[in-house]
Parts: sequence; C-alpha cells; structure tokens
Amino acid sequence: MHSSLRTRAIVEGALMAALTAILALAGFYLPFLRFLTNLVWTIPIVIATVRHGLGIGIMSTVVAGFLIFTLASPLEALFLVLQFGGLALLYGYAFNKGIKPGITLLAGTGVAIISFLLTFGVSLLISGLNQINFVDQLKETIEPTIEMYRSLGLFDKYGTSGLTEENMRQMLAGFIDLLIVLFPALIVTYGIMAAFLNYIIAQKILFKLGIPVPQLPPFRNWQLPWWTVWGFIGGFGLSLAGSYWQIKTLTTIGSNIMMVYYPVLFVLGLSVIAYFYHHKLQRAFSYRLLFIFLVFFFFRYVSLLIPIVGLFDLVLNYRRLAGES
Repeated sequence: MHSSLRTRAIVEGALMAALTAILALAGFYLPFLRFLTNLVWTIPIVIATVRHGLGIGIMSTVVAGFLIFTLASPLEALFLVLQFGGLALLYGYAFNKGIKPGITLLAGTGVAIISFLLTFGVSLLISGLNQINFVDQLKETIEPTIEMYRSLGLFDKYGTSGLTEENMRQMLAGFIDLLIVLFPALIVTYGIMAAFLNYIIAQKILFKLGIPVPQLPPFRNWQLPWWTVWGFIGGFGLSLAGSYWQIKTLTTIGSNIMMVYYPVLFVLGLSVIAYFYHHKLQRAFSYRLLFIFLVFFFFRYVSLLIPIVGLFDLVLNYRRLAGES
C-alpha cells in the first residue's frame, strides 16, 4: 500500500512538473502573458508540495526546470527556478504544515529577497559586469536619453518651461544616484510584494481546488505588532543623525529603512480606512459621498496622509483589534 501511494505521489509530482513547465513556456513564447505566468507558473509545485511533501515538491521543481531548459533556454530555466522556485517550495511546505500566515509571509519575504539577489548576481556574472560596471552602465544611459529627447524636439518645445538639456542631465543623474542609494530598500520592497502576491494567489487557487490552507484575515483587519513602529523611529533617527553630523552612511541606512516602511504603512493605512468604511461609512450615504469627494479631489494629500494613519495605528490601535492579525 505504501509503495502504491509513493508511486502515485511521484506520478502526480511529474504531472505537476509538466504543468509548471507548460505555464512557464507560455510566458516565454507569449510575452504579453509573461507577467501573469510569472505569478501562477509555480502553483503546481505548491500543490505537489502540499499534497505529497517537500521531497515531491523539490522533484517537481527540478523536472520542471529541466523541461524549460530543454524546450526554451538554459538561462530562462535557471532564472525562473532561482527567482520563484524557492518561494513555491516554502509556501507548499508552510501550507502542508499549517504554519501561520504571518510567519509564512515573513519567511517568504526573506526567500524572495535571497532569490532576487541570486538572480541578480548570476546576471552580473554571466554578463561580465560587477557592481562598479553596473553603475557605470546606468550612467551611460543618460546621454542616449538626452539624444532621444533632442530628436523628438522636446527641448525646443518645452525649453521656455525650464526643460533644458542640462536640467534633464542633472535630473537623470540625480535619479540614478538616488536609485543606487535606495537599492537595498527597493530589493526588500520587491521581496515583500513578491511574497504577498504569490501567497495570496496560491491561497486563492488552492482554496478553489478544495485544498485547505491557513487563511489571511480580512484586509480591514490587517495589523502589525505595535513594536514594529520602533523600526521606523530608528530609521528616522538615523536619517536625522546622519544629516546633522554629515555622516552619509547613517543617512543612507535611515533612508532605506524609511523607504521600506512607506509601502507597509500605506497598506496599513488603507486597512484602517477599509475598517472604518466597512463599519461606519458604508451605512451613511453622506459619509460615503464625502469620502469619495476627498479621494477624488484631494488624492495627492490623501496619499500622503494614508501612511501617517498606518503609522499612528501601530501605536494607538484605532480599531481596537485584539489577538493575532
């Protein structure tokens, strides 16, 4: 009986590997589907891991990688497996063991960051670039961009408004410098987004297939522990200290920490708004009308206010939520 179940698990793992490869190849040969397939191509691996354990999941990943290697491109197979394979195996294992969503998402963020760094490192290695050459390559894009603007006649058209070649050159150089400074924060932000998107999609698909997995609470009840506010305070303090004592390293570290917190606080602020809209505004037409008016006509200010709402909710707990969230 045990041998029969093992054979069935291997066969199902092989089928999941084939389905994984088909989804990945669809994105490779149909570029307009690439974004969608990148989000769902690992779901069969998650299913195989949930149903039959980590060993079958690893086997499915290896077989899928080999199929992509054979039918598409060795580099394509390498990058896809490096970038998303680890996350699929982690989520499959977490769903299989019933691990809480918060712990799973935290681990998923770490895996997504490591996967990105591995993919980025391999890309630099294959292209023969290093960190310094990569920065130089970015800066070399400035002049071609200026030339493109010049050929389109944009400097002549908008020169009176202050759009000159020198201003554009300084703006692009400043943007690249900012990108380099905030690169660590962008990687972490990518990790958070990749972990959340893949988790939510995997959770929804598995639920539709009748496979029980731990569920996230409703969006309006999303909350972080109050002590996470100290991370933002620390980042803000480091940024101020670096500016005061002219220590660039402190400023860079502080700016990166605050950059990571911004999208997190924005989502928490939206969660607070969703909570009060559900419990208060939804029942009053006049309040709903006022809410829509404020968002539509003062979106710029509202978008700045939302992270502040999320920040203060960490300490004040406007919603009086209890228990884990």
